[in-house]
Amino acid sequence: MERFRTIMNAPQDTFQKRPPSHHHDTEELQEARTLSLGRRPHGEAAEKLVAEVADALRPLVARAGKPITTAPKRDRDKGQERRIQETGIILAGLMRSGFRGDWQAVHEGSARWFWGKDRNLPIGHNAFWKKACAMIELGFLDYVPGKGWKNDWGDWQGEEARIRPSAALLQLAESCGCTRTTAVADWPLRHPAPVLSDCQPVSIKPFPGAALPQDTVPQSLTDFMARLSSAMALHRITGCAAPVFQMSFTGSLDFGGRIYAKGADNYQNSLLKADRQFITIDDEPVAEVDISASFLSIALILSGGTMPPEGDLYDLPWVAPSHRAAVKQWFVGAFGIGKPCARWPKSTPVDIRDSIAASAICKAATRRYSFLSDLSRLVPAETMATVPVDYRSKAVGQFLTCVEAQIMRRAMDYIMAQGSVALPMHDALIVPRSWADKTREAIVRASKDRLGQPLRVTISDASGPNPPK
Repeated sequence: MERFRTIMNAPQDTFQKRPPSHHHDTEELQEARTLSLGRRPHGEAAEKLVAEVADALRPLVARAGKPITTAPKRDRDKGQERRIQETGIILAGLMRSGFRGDWQAVHEGSARWFWGKDRNLPIGHNAFWKKACAMIELGFLDYVPGKGWKNDWGDWQGEEARIRPSAALLQLAESCGCTRTTAVADWPLRHPAPVLSDCQPVSIKPFPGAALPQDTVPQSLTDFMARLSSAMALHRITGCAAPVFQMSFTGSLDFGGRIYAKGADNYQNSLLKADRQFITIDDEPVAEVDISASFLSIALILSGGTMPPEGDLYDLPWVAPSHRAAVKQWFVGAFGIGKPCARWPKSTPVDIRDSIAASAICKAATRRYSFLSDLSRLVPAETMATVPVDYRSKAVGQFLTCVEAQIMRRAMDYIMAQGSVALPMHDALIVPRSWADKTREAIVRASKDRLGQPLRVTISDASGPNPPK
């Protein structure tokens, strides 16, 4: 337990000074999601795993100076119930995506926001780290210490440790019957942590390196966010944390503008798609209504093209349909860096990178879509002139994001005016299933208003197996 004592006794600036000393992928660590403490084990297999891990922890979390005796009459495990309960909370937060190799982020310092009393967490800082460090010592968890760092805007970040189930814990889980396939049912979200609503409803960050943003927040956007919050309050939403939103721009109102859900248990980036099937709005199952090939469709229209009445926009000459995922990934990268890419970036998933060369997709994509030869032309010249030179490579993607966000805000306004509500998912809206067709009509109408042509919109039924009881 020496690691636990070091964490508890270290001064607050220790974490920002500790040098990195691990062999793990840095990009994977940076993509870690905030650990959820709102999940619980469900079912015989999950409860068996929790019991075995809790039992293994017992010698390491026993009170100092009170060794466990093997005498039958004196071996009373008074803390067993609480130890199992807290171990279950920790494992549930880790195991849901642990089979994917995903890291979870959790603050080591007790004074950081994660451990705030207003979050009403079911386990305290000391109890969590005492058990987590015991799991690390037993080889159940991979662990990378927290370290302070600043982002592109100079905001101080950090002190979040990264933890995930080790290979040994995953093997133990499978021996108990817990697998990647059963994870949705084994570790359901039961008690989402409340989300603090103290964030600004609309945020405009300056361009990296700039002192101030170029625009101020217009009243129209503030009013929209107020309408959205008021609409949410009129409906009962379950299966995720109560939504608290923030609209975010970069530099000016021409770049960004997506609406982000805040909090560790939010439906956008804390729940995987398989978990979102358990969301309900006013006790009704939901559907996801998506813009098909959103950025590519918007770029095609902005370049002066016409949306074809049918056919897959990702269908390229000389590229087999089996490579569609790689083609989609290529377009995401191209719009992100503002130019066609002939090489896969290091962040590309290995299975995609190994399936087909980026240069092959580049050749086929530029053959079908001539506008790819100069993506900067998608951004009006007067708008691009306001962007710092070192940020212009990101301007195309952020401008497309802005156009997409404008369409979605208008569609959400149409839906709210009719008495319902939609949870924004950037290029999709989550709505009650009975509102799916009306939502599709709203997005089609909004896209025609903004672009002069309607975008293609599809409905994905989010229904699945019944939520674990």
